[in-house]
Amino acid sequence: MPSDDEILELLDVEIYDLEQNLCFLVTPNGGQFYISAPTPEFRDWAARCDGTRTRAELLAAMSPDYAEVIDVLRHDGCLRPARPALDAERAARPARTTVLLTGSPELTTPIAHALATTGYAHVGPAPEDLSGVDARDTVLVAAFVHPAHTELARIDGLCAGLGLRWLPLRRERGRAFLGPAITPGATADFADVLERRLAAAPDPRVVEAMRDAPRAAAPRLRPRDARWIAAQIAADLERWITGGSAPGEVELDPRELSRLSRTVLPVPTRPRPVERGAAEADLLVDDQVGVVTAVQELAPLPGMPRRLRVCAVDVADMRRVADWPNDRQAFGTSWSGFDTARRSAVGEAVERYCGSRLPRERLRYGSHARLRRDGVPALDPRRLHLYSQRQYRTPGFPFAPLTADSECAWVEGRSWTTGEPVWVPAFLVAHGEHDPAAHSDPLVAGVACGVSEEHAVTSGLEEVIERDTTMLWWAHAARLPRLPVPDRIRELVADSLDAYDITLISLDNEFDVPVIAAAVRDRATRWVTIGFAARPGALEAAEKALAEGFTLHHTCHYLDDEKALAGGRDDLPHLGNLKPHRADRRYLDSYRPDFADVQDLLCQQQLHLDPRAGERIAPWVLDLPTRSWDGLPALAERRLAAYRERVEARGFEVISVDLTTCDVEAAGLSAVHTIVPGLVSNFPAGMPMWGDGRIGRAGVRLGWRTQPLTEDGFNVFPLPHA
Repeated sequence: MPSDDEILELLDVEIYDLEQNLCFLVTPNGGQFYISAPTPEFRDWAARCDGTRTRAELLAAMSPDYAEVIDVLRHDGCLRPARPALDAERAARPARTTVLLTGSPELTTPIAHALATTGYAHVGPAPEDLSGVDARDTVLVAAFVHPAHTELARIDGLCAGLGLRWLPLRRERGRAFLGPAITPGATADFADVLERRLAAAPDPRVVEAMRDAPRAAAPRLRPRDARWIAAQIAADLERWITGGSAPGEVELDPRELSRLSRTVLPVPTRPRPVERGAAEADLLVDDQVGVVTAVQELAPLPGMPRRLRVCAVDVADMRRVADWPNDRQAFGTSWSGFDTARRSAVGEAVERYCGSRLPRERLRYGSHARLRRDGVPALDPRRLHLYSQRQYRTPGFPFAPLTADSECAWVEGRSWTTGEPVWVPAFLVAHGEHDPAAHSDPLVAGVACGVSEEHAVTSGLEEVIERDTTMLWWAHAARLPRLPVPDRIRELVADSLDAYDITLISLDNEFDVPVIAAAVRDRATRWVTIGFAARPGALEAAEKALAEGFTLHHTCHYLDDEKALAGGRDDLPHLGNLKPHRADRRYLDSYRPDFADVQDLLCQQQLHLDPRAGERIAPWVLDLPTRSWDGLPALAERRLAAYRERVEARGFEVISVDLTTCDVEAAGLSAVHTIVPGLVSNFPAGMPMWGDGRIGRAGVRLGWRTQPLTEDGFNVFPLPHA
């Protein structure tokens, strides 16, 4: 609630009279408002918002409706607290600022002319030795008529050492690229520009060619174009120096006289402090410098529901700039519209981007016993659900037991159950190349993105519960009854029911959380996929699971396309685990009978391209009796506390490891990996986590068995899900 003593100032609005008691107000931020008030009265009131009166004084003797006007204009940003001293100080900054110019005379000369009337303390050429300049009141402008990557990178390092602010400009591809405005140690720098462009480029050779291009290769810059570019620099530089927004990278087109602004975010391999803003995923999306480099909608497959919108996004290849093997694609779906699917896809891209790298500086090394002796709160390895002693003794098994004396890397997490920090084995979160022995691949479940840490942990915990429930059901091949398709879902898929069969199954779990499996069978190919979801309500979970089940058919068609597979192997390393393409689709003949070579989740979907696979799983997936929706579990709300209550009541602890990189934080998002020690993550059929016997014990608790199954008794047929 704003204070009545706050002094307010109205900035740069336009007021137009429409009728005697109606005017139209336009703000510099793009806001447009109809104001129902006598027009002379409102104009007089607006003139009084001059930074000399308090909110209370502006509302005195006015209609109560003016309080709402103040709130609306404050939210727009055109009505702000008056800051006369700060505004005066900012206006005085040019008079004490020196602007130094370096680069190509074709640009530095018109830039000097453009700056001559601004009132700077001094504008002139930069000296050879910059070590004597006053970095506090000096800005360097480096402008070149060619790409000048090498020159600008050298200046970047020099200014970083001096703490000198600077503004780069280079010319390439028929455009001039201005910025970003660089404050060493506090903003993105030119090294970030080069790395972002290299990672995002469709063809990295083009970026490398520009980097190495000689000046002689650049076309001549016409004087009129140079003058226009100089005017843009002058305006952006003055705004920056006087405290306005610092320009990001601005692409200037002298032919069209157009500007295209981009946000260059710091590359997390060299983290800088960032200011977390309101959640704005679009800050991460740009075809030239983005984390997400392309967004496209996937057309529905023949017979698919038209209501289902599927978005695919491409992600920058961070392997080109660092030891960072990130996934290059992500997908999102929605029944409500493409924008929701797009947000979902960007969120999944953020999860994979942040979850594929764990900085060395966050790790500490040692055994659990050593950490405990040193007073470090560390997760007891005996609480984890990994592999069984029988598996460890199997010749050729790739993982070693994790004991109290095993040396490995650890990363600090947070226990939401105790409120205390807790260190967890880092290999649970990221590949443990730094460990003396491999103990497991990272847990697949629990990585999530959100607009806050708690939001991300909530989504991650939902996934942990869903995957634990799924793997228990699948390992037992428990024959649970199907649910009738309700009208709400039938409306979503009405146009697909001639081509696809749908089976909805409520999966029993010890947490009384709604978890739904949605099996989707293509009648033409006989392919079966299964989507899963945990949500507060069963119907909501069914919609989410069904969207996933349909979307997995896009993956099936991709895996069935020999040409697409061949073209995607460079960008998608997981494809290397697949068996050679088969035109006859008889992949059950390609994989071992015990499925020990199903080493990747994508292998599971490839195997299910064989129509015989659907027949094998039909007894507990398709051919089921029916039960009512009545009596299904539910939660009151989708909040972390509601899920924690169910999980912790069963004696489990909720832990999260923050994976948020500085660029993702700047976009107002969070990424975490949520871990619940003792629960079962999903795993490929060839590397089952039989662990500490939880799967067998849970089968008894859930009433599926009278005695726990042994490892030989578990179902190992691959799950049609990746």
